[in-house]
Amino acid sequence: MTRKRIGILTSGGDAPGMNAAVRAVFRGLKAHSPDHEIMLFREGLNGLAGRLDVNYLVDIERRSLRDIINRGGTFIGTGRIPELKPPPADCADPEAWERRRREITDVAVINIRQFALSSVVVVGGDGSFKGLLQIAQAYAARYGEQVGLVGVPGTIDNDIWGTEVCIGFDTALNNTVECLRKLRDTIDSHRRCAILEVMGNTSGWIALTTAIAGGATTMMLPEVPETFDIPKVLARVRAAVRLNYRYITIVMAEGVRTASGNPRLGEELRDAIEGDPVIRDIQGRPLETRLNTVGYLARGGHPSAFDNLLASRLGDAAARRALSDERAPVMMGLKNNQVVVADLEAVVRHSPRLITPDHELLRVADHLLIGPEQQF
Repeated sequence: MTRKRIGILTSGGDAPGMNAAVRAVFRGLKAHSPDHEIMLFREGLNGLAGRLDVNYLVDIERRSLRDIINRGGTFIGTGRIPELKPPPADCADPEAWERRRREITDVAVINIRQFALSSVVVVGGDGSFKGLLQIAQAYAARYGEQVGLVGVPGTIDNDIWGTEVCIGFDTALNNTVECLRKLRDTIDSHRRCAILEVMGNTSGWIALTTAIAGGATTMMLPEVPETFDIPKVLARVRAAVRLNYRYITIVMAEGVRTASGNPRLGEELRDAIEGDPVIRDIQGRPLETRLNTVGYLARGGHPSAFDNLLASRLGDAAARRALSDERAPVMMGLKNNQVVVADLEAVVRHSPRLITPDHELLRVADHLLIGPEQQF
């Protein structure tokens, strides 16, 4: 096999298991031939489109990656370049934005050419895939040939089309469920209500699965407007009070603030619960309610065994693809527990992957969580 040079980077928000994915790509490439050269770019797309004298690692030895599989985050760093996206609607100077976008793209294209990379493997989300696609298209336009581009889905939001699960989601789910359990311990002691705001960007995957796995009272999802309608949420809380629950937990996806158009939705729900006269009549006093946020705690710590296994499978498959003569941009995903190849342009076009109205987990949640007319 011809000696090849492959670039690897992690981009976007950090996700537990990214290190395992980098390790798998590295070892997969070296297993085919120790002569293949691997470049690790620091700080995500910032490394690929930045000063090369400080932004990459080359001639990496296998032993330097021995312990990274059990570390959270990403040891080569990650980052975002907002200017790689089209200018937002409220951009004060779209022309300057587009100029900066071209400059960043040109630097990345020249860097890829200068290092004679045959393929680039990126572990990240749809924003990272969009940025790399633009760079790959600019490369083809300038040099008349394609650079291989292989995506590996790594985001705790679990919202990438073309795969049923993303690296980092399982760890984030377990971390969030653990937070919910600890929160429940204290509100059970005080007979209170707690609203737990969880991550997920525009999707409700973490909120939905946390609510089911953690035994929440109810949930609020950006994809399902009725779940974040305050009177309807209040009806479920009243049912729980009527059924003499000592603890009431509401899992709220962060995306509902945007979906509802109300950035103070959590605070208004808290005030509505505490001031509700029906609840006061049932239990003889207001229901004290606390608003809590999991935040970055969800994506920290050791990756779960599932995330490391998923990252290892997808990373190894990405290595095989990067060494092939195929140059069409793709993403490695998982469907029906089988590694699959998805067209990267289709992945970007259809992402984010949101919860659909007919999804099985919504039916499960409807049966397991507290309903507004619950009588038992």
